[in-house]
Amino acid sequence: MKISLLTIAFFFSIQLFSQDCTKELLAQKPGTWKVGQQGFINNVNPIDLVKEKSVISYFHKMVSTKYNPTGCQISYSTVFGKELNAGVNWIADPFHYSMYILRYICDSHSKDKSKYYVDYSTTTTVDITANVIFSLNTLYASEMPGDDFRGYLKLKQKPKMLDGYYFMGEEVVGGTESDSEIKETRWLITYNDTLPFYYVTRREYLLIQKKRLEKSIKDNSGDRGYSNKFINNINEYLKKPESELNEPAICMWNEEERFEKFVDEGTKGSFFAVKPNIEYYHKKLSKSTPQFINVVYTLSTGDPVFEENISNIKKAIDFAALKKLLGK
Repeated sequence: MKISLLTIAFFFSIQLFSQDCTKELLAQKPGTWKVGQQGFINNVNPIDLVKEKSVISYFHKMVSTKYNPTGCQISYSTVFGKELNAGVNWIADPFHYSMYILRYICDSHSKDKSKYYVDYSTTTTVDITANVIFSLNTLYASEMPGDDFRGYLKLKQKPKMLDGYYFMGEEVVGGTESDSEIKETRWLITYNDTLPFYYVTRREYLLIQKKRLEKSIKDNSGDRGYSNKFINNINEYLKKPESELNEPAICMWNEEERFEKFVDEGTKGSFFAVKPNIEYYHKKLSKSTPQFINVVYTLSTGDPVFEENISNIKKAIDFAALKKLLGK
């Protein structure tokens, strides 16, 4: 008696998914895409918004045509717009596309042992953003407000050029070694191997800190003796040779309200002080134009579903194609 291949496949699929639910079984199950909760649309020109949505659609199509989820649902969302007081003289709008990897989980509360559900939340995500870098607390395509409480942005490590794109670093942002570390990996795609920010010199950093300390004395919000101690320290450092004062300011996180010394690159707990580089941008373009693109992978390690899907998404995201969008 002949049995068709279709019949065999049908009975096999019934047998496969009528088994008791297991993580291994769910990890093999084809995944799905779902439109997730959409973020705000704020202070965007309607014409620019149409163009920005078309760029986001390109991001989604680039990934979804080359990548098929497995063992999870990919919920994706978008955000368009800006808070006007976050910047001055805006050159380009920030907008971004996010993917959330939601695993299939066995439903232990159901009497049906084959039942499963989609996880409610996740720390494993992928973000593709245009004209904004959130890890730089936050870099926009604009000048910083004059009343910014810090006066600069903090960069944990210098970007490195790898295969034509800037590797912005990888760091553990949550979890523990004994449990599951959450690692964040960042890439930056720019014009002509240049950066949309510049390194603040030691001189500029010292003057920023001196102004802050003097303001605290004037406002009676700081101890005069305490503040004067660090103002004197700054004044002494400003007497150093210009060659030394023109070096990039590498500072300690716990010394932002005072100044004791600069440190070497790579010192634990240090950062580079940076500011937006307005000369980087093509200023005659519409605000909807991507002028740099930041790609961030956040992975909760130790789970095969998370690791496989992040690996396959990385293969689908084409940095060369994204670079061609810049200035267009």
